[in-house]
Amino acid sequence: MTTFDRYLLGRFWHVFGIGFFATVGLFVVFDGFTNVDAFQSRSGGANTLSFLGRMGQYYAYQSLMMFELVGPMLTVISTMVVFALLHKHRELNPMLSAGVPTFRLVVPMLIGTLMVNGLLMLNQELMLPAVADELLKPIGSASQDVQRVTARRDFSSHIEIGGEGLILTERKLLRPEFQLPAPEINAEVLTLSANHAVYHRKTKLRPAGWHLTNTTPAFRDLRLTGTGQKLILPLEDPTDVFVVTNIGSEQMSGSAVAYRYQSTWELVERLRSPTFSVMSSRSQVLHVHERITRPLSNLLVVCLTVPLVLRRESFSIITNLAVCVGVMICLMGLAQACNYLGRINWMSLDFAAWMPIIFSGGLVAWFSDRVQT
Repeated sequence: MTTFDRYLLGRFWHVFGIGFFATVGLFVVFDGFTNVDAFQSRSGGANTLSFLGRMGQYYAYQSLMMFELVGPMLTVISTMVVFALLHKHRELNPMLSAGVPTFRLVVPMLIGTLMVNGLLMLNQELMLPAVADELLKPIGSASQDVQRVTARRDFSSHIEIGGEGLILTERKLLRPEFQLPAPEINAEVLTLSANHAVYHRKTKLRPAGWHLTNTTPAFRDLRLTGTGQKLILPLEDPTDVFVVTNIGSEQMSGSAVAYRYQSTWELVERLRSPTFSVMSSRSQVLHVHERITRPLSNLLVVCLTVPLVLRRESFSIITNLAVCVGVMICLMGLAQACNYLGRINWMSLDFAAWMPIIFSGGLVAWFSDRVQT
């Protein structure tokens, strides 16, 4: 990497950092003023320092999700600004006069994009799953606050799961009720109640499911079928029962996009069993495809900014930036349209995920001969 490459890469990170902190700052200001009443109502009369600390903790977690959302967009904006500054400061002509091709200047931008993609993968696979419970909490609530429960159905076993309350950080369901269908699980339709239930993720020693404490009726009173004996398991304490299911505490919170906070490995593991509805499963499969294609999409879009911002036939940097922004908006609209068509089964999931990549690659090849040389 040459000195000029390091200079461009440093400018890229400078613009990216300013853009990210400005975006997070605007989000905190607008969202904080909008939801200040919610923070105050759930603060329980705490002092000002504790109140501000709770707000700071909430928005610290939200900043991770903000990075997930705006990271790819800021990568493109940073590349556009770097090339616009090159044009404004007359730094491009000396490089071209020295025989350096224009596309050589995109190398540090691609390196910066790869670094951003690495940070996005680290954030998606490690950071977001670790704080998923905090991100799903209602605004202003504490870790031990009880929130409402949305009843869910396990479409693989047809078990209905409900309860009176949920503590997300503990993955605890208060006063749970598991309705066992007949004749698939039990000889007759039965509601299995308990004092509380704690969700355990899959390990090498046991499957994923809920640990029910002090159940009514007890396990010995159940009339389980062969399939039911594989899903309703006894524990050492005769009053406890373990129910095997992939419906976790995140789904019980009622969030329709809880899967976005899971790691790819957890998401793939859940998709291997027909636990969710068809629409939900399609959304999750499409999201997995989007995670796989996002690094390539970011690289192609960065390559596309070069011929759009540094067009040979146009010397107006404002016009070039406007054209580039318009093309990027169209690509974003195409991606959203393909996402929607894939979810409603009007387009195959793999084609819906890869169509924006194909279109972006075609645009890069089409505009490559129009770059300023």
